Amino acid sequence: MPSSLIRYASVAAAILWAATVTAGAQGFAPRAQPAPQMIQPGMQPGMQPGYPQAYAPQERMSVVDPSKKLSAGDQVTVEIVEDREGGLARVVTATGELDVPPLGRVRVSGKTAADAAVSIKQLLEKDYYYTATVRVSIDQVSKVQVQQGSVQLSGQVRLVGAQMLIAGEALTVTGAILKAGGLTEWGNAKKVQVTRQGKDGKMEKFEVDFKKVTETGDVNADPILQDGDRIFVPKIFIRF
Repeated sequence: MPSSLIRYASVAAAILWAATVTAGAQGFAPRAQPAPQMIQPGMQPGMQPGYPQAYAPQERMSVVDPSKKLSAGDQVTVEIVEDREGGLARVVTATGELDVPPLGRVRVSGKTAADAAVSIKQLLEKDYYYTATVRVSIDQVSKVQVQQGSVQLSGQVRLVGAQMLIAGEALTVTGAILKAGGLTEWGNAKKVQVTRQGKDGKMEKFEVDFKKVTETGDVNADPILQDGDRIFVPKIFIRF
């Protein structure tokens, strides 16, 4: 082979090699693969990390127990369907009442929303409506407990001392004793003594059979306490 041809072939090979190197430097080299995306706790596939609001669990709305008794501070909606005016936003007052036009204030403390609706319906149909369809719904339960007096426990109960009376909540003799942890082993469950100041200022005293009430569930034998009541559980000296 002539030497000129050999030189030509060498130069061509050198040029081809230089072009290949230059192309790789200009970005024709294989691209690096992106790092795999880490799935964060609670994150759905396809979501971008770094944005918690995109996958944070939504806060559930609290559901109000339908058996909940209305009490001071509860926010409710009262609707009289026949008026076609929509619901009226109301707040139970500190005295346990709702302002319901045209009735004025209606006592609802200690009643469920359904019971309050029945009471309002009866009052409306008595003087204002032939037929009234009333709906009462609880929008928000008050987180503030309004004290409406107190009672005092002493004697053979596990936790002696005062207990608050909360507006809208009926506290019975048996309920107060149970809140105090119950009777001691020497407590006379059949002769719980309650002392109360009467309207005339004189002190009244009566007994409650705690054992009978707890065994039979007879609510008529379990009086509702009033502000200032004193509960005394005497000691039994002979146990059988």
